[in-house]
Formats: sequence, C-alpha cells, structure tokens
Amino acid sequence: METIFKGKVAGVTVGASGIGRATSLAFAKQGAKVAVVDWKENDEMVGLIKELGSEAIFIKCDLSKAEEVKAMVAKAIAAFSRLDYAFNNAGIEGTQANTFDCTEQNWDKTIGVNLKGIWLCMKYEIPEILKQGKGAIVNCTSVAGQIGFAGLPAYVASKHGVVGLTKTTALEYASRPHTNPND
Repeated sequence: METIFKGKVAGVTVGASGIGRATSLAFAKQGAKVAVVDWKENDEMVGLIKELGSEAIFIKCDLSKAEEVKAMVAKAIAAFSRLDYAFNNAGIEGTQANTFDCTEQNWDKTIGVNLKGIWLCMKYEIPEILKQGKGAIVNCTSVAGQIGFAGLPAYVASKHGVVGLTKTTALEYASRPHTNPND
C-alpha cells in the first residue's frame, strides 16, 4: 500500500503527548519519518513510530529559546536530510489570573512558549521546507485564538498572536516561488 507521506519528513513539536502524539503517529502511519520534539525526554514515541514501520528521532527542546529551536531543526536535517512538514503544536496555559493579577513571569513564559516558540519554529523551518520545493507548516492554536476567556490574558493574547502570525506568514510564502529564501 502506497502511503501519502512516504519519503517525507515531518517535525512535530510537543509531539509526545496529546494532539502532538496523535499527529506524530498519524504521520508515521502514512510513511513519514518523524522528528518528535518535546520539552521533556520521551523515547517511547520513537519506539511506537518504529513499530509502525517508520523512522523517528526524539529531540528535546525548549521552544522559547532561539538556539534550541535552531539546533532542533538542524538535528532533524542531520538525521533525515530534509524537512517537508512541520506541525507547530506548542502551548501552555500558564497560570490562571485576571489581567490585573497576571504576573510578568507568567506573561513572559506563556508568550515565550506559545507565540515566540511558534515564530522561532517557523523562522528555522521555512528555509528548510522551501529547499524541498513544496511542503506545509501547520500552527496549532485554540478557540482562544478567536475569542477571549476571562482569567487567561497571556494565553489568549498568545493564541490570537499565533493566528495573526500564521496569516502573515501565509501571505509572505503561499504564492512565493519555491527557492532558497536566503538568495
């Protein structure tokens, strides 16, 4: 049976749990090699993907840190020589508090992972995907990217930001000829 992602490489952030785990396994079932990225060690996912007959690596990464994200993409390229797809699934809720009571630490951490992390992923994924001539990036957000929720100002702001960032990036690259972005 021919699979739709045979010979392709997918990177999945927060790929060892929840939606990311399901996405990692779905890519593997369709033949993709998967770079499973998460903030805590999880070699179980690599084993599950190999049981499905595909290849995988696990990459530990704090998505709020530029050097770690850059290294994460480089490790995926070193392992598989390409990146065709990325599912950017980072998201933490942060501490519940009304806007007035939201701490700067909570704000910075939530925005750092949820919004800056998505931006950093795309910053380093886009050049690699463009080298393939085609591919896709999907940024996971939540209904909080469309409406507000009392008590989660940083989370809601970050998810609204991801929606805007994704729209902007789509306008920049969707109709762009697929060439090396560094030219």
